[in-house]
Amino acid sequence: MKLTVGTILVIAGGLMIVPAALAHHGSAIYDNGKAVTVTGTVTEWTWSNPHCLLEFDVKDDKGGSVHWVAEVSNPPDMTARGWSRKMFKPGDEVTVIMIAAKNGEPIGRIARITINGKTYQGMGPVPGETKQ
Repeated sequence: MKLTVGTILVIAGGLMIVPAALAHHGSAIYDNGKAVTVTGTVTEWTWSNPHCLLEFDVKDDKGGSVHWVAEVSNPPDMTARGWSRKMFKPGDEVTVIMIAAKNGEPIGRIARITINGKTYQGMGPVPGETKQ
């Protein structure tokens, strides 16, 4: 079989896609049966693919600060839920209901968030809640 430049480019392109597809994670790191609610102050909001990320600081029991990073889906999915690129800014206070990591690290997936008195749906339902 004679390899042409076009064939080589197609093969190379396919090989570049495979690692990216395999790198995407599932939800196995999260305790999907338990919700955690925290209130904190936004430090950064990243509106990008493949996930938007909210970083915020929460006061702990000892008066210290715990830096949380929580994800939601990609911008098109979140826009459909009423979220926006300019939704959060550093200093905003948020109450976040999330599915936290099983290992206790301060990371999670946002199920619901309240900012400025308005509540927004994140990714999936809040564990333990029933629809009415």
